Amino acid sequence: MNFLSLLIRLGRCLGHYPPEIDRPSIKARRRVASMGVLLLALFSASALQAASVNVTVADEMVVAGPRVTLGEVADFQVLNQAGSELAASLARIDLGPAPGPGQITTLRRGQLEQRLNASGLNLGEAGWSLPAELRLVGQGQSLSEEVLRQALESYLADIEPYRSGRFELVGLNIGQLPTLPQGRAAYRFVPQSTANPTHLTGTFFFAVDGREVGRCRVTAQIDLYVQALVAARNLSRGQVLYDSDLSLSMIPYAQSKGSLTSPELAVGQTLKNNLAAGEALRDRYLGKSVVIRRGDMVTIVAQQGGLRVTASGQARQDGAIGETISVVNVNSKKVVTARVIGPNQVEIVF
Repeated sequence: MNFLSLLIRLGRCLGHYPPEIDRPSIKARRRVASMGVLLLALFSASALQAASVNVTVADEMVVAGPRVTLGEVADFQVLNQAGSELAASLARIDLGPAPGPGQITTLRRGQLEQRLNASGLNLGEAGWSLPAELRLVGQGQSLSEEVLRQALESYLADIEPYRSGRFELVGLNIGQLPTLPQGRAAYRFVPQSTANPTHLTGTFFFAVDGREVGRCRVTAQIDLYVQALVAARNLSRGQVLYDSDLSLSMIPYAQSKGSLTSPELAVGQTLKNNLAAGEALRDRYLGKSVVIRRGDMVTIVAQQGGLRVTASGQARQDGAIGETISVVNVNSKKVVTARVIGPNQVEIVF
């Protein structure tokens, strides 16, 4: 029996349709359709009036946990005393597994009705408002680029050459960020080996409550500055270097290859080429500077603790600053080994 025939019989029972409507014309069919809408409205109103609780299911809801219940996705309007107990029972209806963190599951109205009917409860005692489809979104912890940026900066601050330098992340590319389940989250960064500290590649591993739940690939471009010895002013080729000629400064890592980092490595040596102010001083720019010639008269310094004694001597070898040479004490005629510490000045080596 089709829906139209059912409406005709129902109309006759209620006294709405005459007998001759067995084979309705187009006009009669329109009348039947109109009366059908009216009858459905009457029955719906009657059912709503008889309901002890009205249930309105949302069209989208964020859910947590392994399973989804009706109570998580519906609003219950209790209409009488019996409705409270019914609402509690309906709220416990299992609608199926919940989607994973950040994932989406869609239930169409037909699927909802099947799962409601499977509960075995008397659903006719409730008034229902069901959406065409229900979107379930799995609840989880979201990650942000800023969190990973701070984690990378903390990592770099403990690693050479970043620890002794100054750095800034100027480019950060992050892969697909996972949505983590609820719980105590932790992460660790595992870098990929590289000889270029201005380019960093690695993987973040994420865990929740001690269980690994995701990972994310990252690459970063880094502006890195390191400390180096530079010319304090314009210096000329052949010039012997003194402390006042040099200073320590932060320079780009790309310009630091071969640069010196301590004045003691350069003072007293001779420049092999011109050096502009602020330019890094490299080992290959330096040559030994002989400041004492064989036969030169020198001052011998002997110092131990707070006691300092000087004497006159004569050099028996040429010497540059930092080198050791033989010197004759003019007074005692004793030959001693001394380190050149400046023009015409040596220090006894104990």
